Parts: sequence; C-alpha cells; structure tokens
Amino acid sequence: MGNAYASLGLRSPDRVPPPGADAWVISRERRESSGPSRFATQAAAICSLAAELDAGGVVLGMPYLADGRRSRECELVEAAAERLREAAPTGLRLLLWDETWTTRLALGPGRHSARRQHWGHAAAACLLLQDVLGAAEVLAYAERRNGRVEC
Repeated sequence: MGNAYASLGLRSPDRVPPPGADAWVISRERRESSGPSRFATQAAAICSLAAELDAGGVVLGMPYLADGRRSRECELVEAAAERLREAAPTGLRLLLWDETWTTRLALGPGRHSARRQHWGHAAAACLLLQDVLGAAEVLAYAERRNGRVEC
C-alpha cells in the first residue's frame, strides 16, 4: 500500500522542493498560459490549484494500519496538513480521510510494474475521493430526512 503523498501524486514533505529542482511545478495537458506554474512549497502549489479549480476543500489520505492504529506516515500527513492550513486562504476546508486499502483495491493482488503502480496510486486517490463523496451524500440524505445531522 502506498503512502498518502503518493496516492495524491505528491512528494513527501522532506523533499520540498523536489531534489534537483528549485520549485514545485504544476503541469497540465491543456493550459491557457504558456509554461508550467512554479511554487516555492507544496502547500502553495495545492492552494493555488484549489483556488484555480474553485475547490471548497482538499482531502488528504491518512495512512492508518489495517487494524486502525496510526502508521509512522500519519505524522507526515498531519505535518503536511498543518502547513496547508497555514498557507490556505480562509474558507478552504481540509479533510483527513482514512486511506487504508485504497492502493491495494486499485491495483489488485500481486506484484505490479512501476508504471502500473503509478496509475494505481491515481486510481487509489479516486477511490478515496469516491468514499468521501459517498459519505457526504449519506449525511446530506440523513439531514434532509431527519433534520440536522452533526458529526
């Protein structure tokens, strides 16, 4: 199972900016402006992308162990979340969500090539987001049916 950063397509915080680079770069297949966007920190890159997409929030996967205990990577994710909270404009919500088994579900059993693992991490991020949206839908339904529901 991959870590939270890999499932989001990000590098771990001890590599900000990535080795051999002077900035974080966001590249897209289609861009209105020429050239990639460059950012000094991972948090600045995420905040810029969230603003550009008019996102109401950001979901970070928490890499708990299969038995529910915290893995050693949980502290890294929480540190990245704190940096993101400090850099984010007010109103941008941040949600830490259990990502247990998402990479395994996306890849299936057995060993996989590096290329398949790369796409598996992207698919795992999609599964994580699907889980979040499904939970939000259930809460919205319960709220409509029974009145205000609080978590």
